Amino acid sequence: MAGWAEFAHGPAEVGAGPGTGGGAGVWAPFEPGAAALAEAGERLLSAPPAGINLLGTVSPTGRPRIHPFMPRVVDGRLWAFIVSGSPKERDLERRPYTIHTRPAEKDEEFWVSGHARRIEEPEVVERLATAMSWARPDHEALFEFDLDMAGWTIWLDFGTPKHRPQHHRWRART
Repeated sequence: MAGWAEFAHGPAEVGAGPGTGGGAGVWAPFEPGAAALAEAGERLLSAPPAGINLLGTVSPTGRPRIHPFMPRVVDGRLWAFIVSGSPKERDLERRPYTIHTRPAEKDEEFWVSGHARRIEEPEVVERLATAMSWARPDHEALFEFDLDMAGWTIWLDFGTPKHRPQHHRWRART
């Protein structure tokens, strides 16, 4: 697992999917590395409207849950305030998560997955509440999201017969 800053400085791969000449499942080093993925992720995570993204978690019964929420990268870490006592909070405390951005105007998408952990240090909560003006720390808990994997997809030639994805991925070193 890694934090956002560690992710942004690591290597990444680019996949050549069907129609791109490399066939499905072919991966090669992505020269700009994960810095390009991190830049795309920060941009897409904060995109209008209001930087609302989707948080996927799993309930204790194994059912998937999708929650709208507003994460942000602050000081090289990925954070979000989560309503205290909510199913979203309980899921994050026990199981992995996936965050997926909303569809973007430039035919691209970004996702990250890993584990989250509650942060209770008052000075950290206060600093992040100031950085995220919509946060309500009196009834929301602060979580930091560690990353296991990240992906960025750019859809090339959208709306044409040559429509195809170009996938970029990063994985934490184990």
